[in-house]
Amino acid sequence: MKRSTIKTSLLLSVIIITSSISVSCVYFNTFYNAKMFFSEAEKMRAKKEGEFLGNNITDKYKKVIEKSNIVINNYPDSKYFDDALFLKGKAHYYRREYDLAEATFRTLLSANPEDYGILSEYWLALLKWKLGKPQPALEYLNQIIHRTDKKELLASIYQSQAEIFLELKQDSIAVSALEKAAELTKNRNDKGQIYYRLAELAREIQNYELAIDYYKNVIKFSYSNERILEANLKIVQRYRDLNDLQKASKEIQSMLIDPEFSKIHGDLELELAKLELTQNDNEAAVVTLEDIVVKYPKTEISAEAFYLLGEQSLLNKRDFVKADYYYKQIQRESSKSIFNQQGKIRIKELDKYQNSKNILEEINKIISLSDSSINDNENESIDTVKTVLELYSLGELEAFYFDQIDTSIIYFKQIINGFPDSELDAKAMYTLSYLYDQIADTSQSLKYKDMIVKKYAESEYAEHIRLNNKFKDYGVSRFALLSNAESLYSANSDSALIVYKNIADLSNSENAKRALLFIANEYNYILFDPDSAYKYYNQITVRFPESEQAKIAKDRLKYISINKTETTISNSE
Repeated sequence: MKRSTIKTSLLLSVIIITSSISVSCVYFNTFYNAKMFFSEAEKMRAKKEGEFLGNNITDKYKKVIEKSNIVINNYPDSKYFDDALFLKGKAHYYRREYDLAEATFRTLLSANPEDYGILSEYWLALLKWKLGKPQPALEYLNQIIHRTDKKELLASIYQSQAEIFLELKQDSIAVSALEKAAELTKNRNDKGQIYYRLAELAREIQNYELAIDYYKNVIKFSYSNERILEANLKIVQRYRDLNDLQKASKEIQSMLIDPEFSKIHGDLELELAKLELTQNDNEAAVVTLEDIVVKYPKTEISAEAFYLLGEQSLLNKRDFVKADYYYKQIQRESSKSIFNQQGKIRIKELDKYQNSKNILEEINKIISLSDSSINDNENESIDTVKTVLELYSLGELEAFYFDQIDTSIIYFKQIINGFPDSELDAKAMYTLSYLYDQIADTSQSLKYKDMIVKKYAESEYAEHIRLNNKFKDYGVSRFALLSNAESLYSANSDSALIVYKNIADLSNSENAKRALLFIANEYNYILFDPDSAYKYYNQITVRFPESEQAKIAKDRLKYISINKTETTISNSE
């Protein structure tokens, strides 16, 4: 009997111990899986470097939360309870579930302030930032800095401060914080990532020498071969930015003969072509670019090479057919290329240019025909409008898109000399004065400014010249009259109407158009005087037939005429 009791006790003990071990294994395995999913998510997130996290990563964090919840809810007394809470809080944070993250970290802070107090406070500070309170977050982080001597935590705090400062557009303070983080962290990969961020910030503020120093630290500390190759390439680009072409060329040539850099040989050859372009060795650059599109087809490298070939054909060789071909190749080489949009814009510009050329050729053919059946006055009017528009379009493209100021000047002068009464005469003069300013030809610029002020004294172009010219006093404009009339109207509409009529009597100016339309609308809508309204609307169509005001006036004239007819019929009945 005694032996039987002993056996039973032993059996129960074994069952209890086995059950305990089994339960322990269950929650250990569950927590281990949570840690594994978190580690995988963190590696994937690190590669994103601040970009929006995709579903693959957020799903990993979701699994972290699910596994952690099993430990938290089913095994609250286990030694993994606090660790599971910590993993869960971070997972919620990266999934942008900020309210849930805050609740989790507050629970952890309450449950284990000794081990997780400062860590919980750090994450709660980040949550303040994410919930739209950057300044309190910075203050909270500053308080934590003075309460810990753990270098890795301090490095994380300085990194977080830097992110907040960058968001607040305080880049210089952000740089200082990142430098402290880089100095404190023992994690080589983190150090490499921080230096990369510093290098990119230095590049953005055009401190290229400092950027090079930071990129060298990226090479020194990074584990990622891709990041090391990228940093080497960036160093070459920064030497080019510094116009240290000799050093840039030396670096390129050194890496091109080294198989260790074979993955970026295409990028390096592209950099070589850019160096040749910078040195105005255009022929050599074209040869290099043509070689690139053959050696590295269907890549972003070949897409950029085609863009640069297009620029050479358009801007230097003036071979528009070839340029069009090159720009169209960009999309075919790589749909991801950042030069796709620029290529499409260039294609549209070339189409517009060719269309204007074709229209002018057709107009010239019509003008050259001595066909007596064509009404000369009508033909002249149509040809003038079309010709001036297309001449201006060509001049604009040459000056502001194709970098051909000399050619553009020819087109604008054709408008001024050949069509002095056109709607674009003043605009062409103003553009010429601007272009001559750009090439530092002050005398020619002043010549066209004088012409504008004399011929179009009340135009907005003349007003701009008066306000901004440093070389000559052009007197006072009548824009003040219009401004005074507008101010006066709210106090005394009758007095304002007299001022508007004085402005309307001025020469054919922009102010006169505006004043006439105001007067007509006043009589039409406020004073209910259709006869006077008709008179002033009609003046607009006679004096400014091609203006926007004339389009409005024509519509109102039709409406007034219809009303008059209906009123006459009604009265006769």
